[in-house]
Amino acid sequence: MRRGTRSTVAVALLAVLAVLVVLVWGSSSGAPLVTEPQGTWGPPRAETGEPLLPTLEPGAEPETGPERATASTEWLVDLLTALFLMAVLTAVLLLLRWLSRQRLEERDRRVTAEEDELVALLEATSDEVRWQALAEGDPRNGVVACWVALEEAVQRAGLRASASETAAELTSRVLSRWEVDPRAIADLSDAYREARFSRHPVTEEQREAAVDALDRIHADLRRRVQAEEEARAAEERAREAERVAREDADVQTGQDARAQRTPRGRRR
Repeated sequence: MRRGTRSTVAVALLAVLAVLVVLVWGSSSGAPLVTEPQGTWGPPRAETGEPLLPTLEPGAEPETGPERATASTEWLVDLLTALFLMAVLTAVLLLLRWLSRQRLEERDRRVTAEEDELVALLEATSDEVRWQALAEGDPRNGVVACWVALEEAVQRAGLRASASETAAELTSRVLSRWEVDPRAIADLSDAYREARFSRHPVTEEQREAAVDALDRIHADLRRRVQAEEEARAAEERAREAERVAREDADVQTGQDARAQRTPRGRRR
């Protein structure tokens, strides 16, 4: 289930639960949810002199059967209403907990996918790949191999091109997302297209330029990895410092409390 679909389902469930709560509250309170207008549109009735409220004859007893039945069932209605509201509250809490768990799982999957993507790109630009492109085969194949290694790395990471972009465009977009130097991407991409689709010979200088562009891409990826490692280390140090400060504050609070409870005579 996609993220947008899960959010829509959650909102719909909350709306249904809210409607049910309103209906149950209205039925248990004894007041109708929709009432007739209080005003009158017709002419006022003539005064007849009859009493507006019924009166009891002397010695007659009021009819208490329906009133007793209503009073005896009020506590049951209140109990059922309270149980239903508790069930609704529990359902809402469970739903919110499920949504929170889904967000955490989605974040973990995204982080894992990004790590796999970065590892694949580092492998595609490694020293071994650059050496093979520089030493093996003719210059044309070496230039093509530099770019194809990146495209294969993107495919191994599970990324797919959209309907409007080619594999080369997808590779350029992925590299840009990792803050790789755009000039290195353009140099290698241009060298690849020229070696792939042109008919004139490809020189050793062009192969060396393609390998140099691949080396710059690798260096930028390594800097990104180091920056993320330093950021995680700084975050971990900040959490550790906060934990130590909290523990020191707790210890100081305990010492102050013991000092206040100690009599003055014992402090000497």
